[in-house]
Amino acid sequence: MAGKRKANEAGSSNGLRGDVLGVLKVATADQIQGLTSPHLSYRHTLKKTAALLKEARTASHRGAANDLRRHGLAVDGGRTRGGEEVRLFTKDGLAAAAIDLDREPEEMGGMPKSAGRAGASHPMTVNETVIALIRPMPDLDLVAGEPAAAVAAAQAAAEVSKGIGSITSYATEIVGFALRSEGCHAPRFPSLLVNGGHGRSTW
Repeated sequence: MAGKRKANEAGSSNGLRGDVLGVLKVATADQIQGLTSPHLSYRHTLKKTAALLKEARTASHRGAANDLRRHGLAVDGGRTRGGEEVRLFTKDGLAAAAIDLDREPEEMGGMPKSAGRAGASHPMTVNETVIALIRPMPDLDLVAGEPAAAVAAAQAAAEVSKGIGSITSYATEIVGFALRSEGCHAPRFPSLLVNGGHGRSTW
């Protein structure tokens, strides 16, 4: 397998956290923010509406998505059934993410077939499952000085039992990975893989 990885000529995709879109393949700015910058969920809490709050806490992630789109690494993927915009990597974006994740091309998987169609319901369900398993915890130093209620909510979130791994512990849309690794000729099927420290499990 040595020698397959290349330098990322298009530049790092980490402006939107290439590890997140490289793993999830398609996601909303809200989901990416929750995974990569959970402390932002406890900032801007004095905004007058929930829409303004979401706009403020996802601004940097939406801006990074636009930068990736300009470089041909990501495209708009339509909207969820709830009306949120989704982003997905292009082929070049996945290649860039493979370098960020230090994975071989075959470990990256493909794009969900339903991405950008029918509200991307299946990818959104997979994403929420990953988020629930990881349980991203806020950095309390980054919410210091926020209103007392926001700080208390962040502290409560940080005290919850730790989740399973980080985003780099997971892989989605891997074709036949689990069975092929055992020397079998597996059929094509979508999957979610997680490495919890004792090998990968598949759903």
